[in-house]
Amino acid sequence: MAGGVILLMAQIDDAPGELLGHVIDKMTVMGAKNVQLLSSLGKKGRPAYVLLVDINAEDEPEFASLLVGDLGIWGYRVLESQHKHFDIRRYKTQLELKWAGGEVSFPLRLKRILNEGMFMRAKAEHDDLVAISAQMRDLLPVSVAVLKGAIETTIGSTEPGETLRVDLSGLQLAGR
Repeated sequence: MAGGVILLMAQIDDAPGELLGHVIDKMTVMGAKNVQLLSSLGKKGRPAYVLLVDINAEDEPEFASLLVGDLGIWGYRVLESQHKHFDIRRYKTQLELKWAGGEVSFPLRLKRILNEGMFMRAKAEHDDLVAISAQMRDLLPVSVAVLKGAIETTIGSTEPGETLRVDLSGLQLAGR
């Protein structure tokens, strides 16, 4: 098969979790676009897994070698698929958090999701949210989940590049 993206599906019934994690890490380094490992129940009631891997078609031989070499599988399926992808725009902005007792500013990476040019949703970078939550601990404890919700609710009304201003006053915060 020439060009395009294909989906490999492999059934695994005799590999330990550590090995599966290792193989998933290797696949990521090899350029897999997505890797999913689904728990399943195989023949004779045995615990098993279904591995789904999106790859470039030309990389199939390299991935096949990994599947047989590391996992010892006897074969796999190649599924032709068409992936529909939204337009993802990444940008950096400045986040200003405000509450009754103060105000603080942080850099924040965001993703805006568009469908045919129309804004659909925005998402804050998880690692940034974790770091901000940790830095806020002594000022105003705020969980990552609450911070995410407050930020992502506000993003829709903010243009890319504008400072994102979020008022945390009145929210249910961690430790309160």
